[in-house]
Amino acid sequence: MTDAEVFGGAALVGAVAGMRSMSAPAVVSQLARLGGSGLSDSKLAWLGSPKSIYTTGAMALGEIIADKLPFIPARTKAGPLVARAVSGGFSGAAIAASKKRSRWLGALCGAAGAIGATYAFYHLRRAATENLNVPNPVAAVVEDVVVAGTAYLLISKLRERDFKV
Repeated sequence: MTDAEVFGGAALVGAVAGMRSMSAPAVVSQLARLGGSGLSDSKLAWLGSPKSIYTTGAMALGEIIADKLPFIPARTKAGPLVARAVSGGFSGAAIAASKKRSRWLGALCGAAGAIGATYAFYHLRRAATENLNVPNPVAAVVEDVVVAGTAYLLISKLRERDFKV
C-alpha cells in the first residue's frame, strides 16, 4: 500500500469516529480479527481478541442507540469532541502501525479525520433537521447507515491488503 492509502485509511477511520466515536475501534478490532496474521508479535494483538471485538461492538451499538436520546450532549461540546479525536487518533494509529508506517502520523490523520467529520456531520444533520424538516431520529439513522457503509468499505479494502496490527 502507498502512504496515501495508509494515511487516507487512517483519516477515514477517524471520520468514522467523528460520526460515531466507538465505531472506529470496533472497525479496527474487526480488521485485526480478520487479518489474522502477525498479531502474536504485536503490542496491539489484543485488538483482535474475542473480548475486544465483543466489547467494542457492544460499545458501538450502545452509542448508536444513545445517539437518538434527547439528553445526549452535542458532539461538538468539549468532552464528546475530545473523545472522538482520541478514538480517531487511536484507530488511525492502529491502521498505520498495521502497515508499518508511523503511528504518530496515523494518529494525527485519524484525529484530524474525527474532528473534521464531527463538525461536518453535526452541521449536515442540523441542516437536514432545520432546513429540510427531517426528524432528528431519521437523520440519525441516515448517519448510522453512512457509518456502516464506511466501516464496510474500510474493512473490505484494508483486509484485501493483509491487515496486520
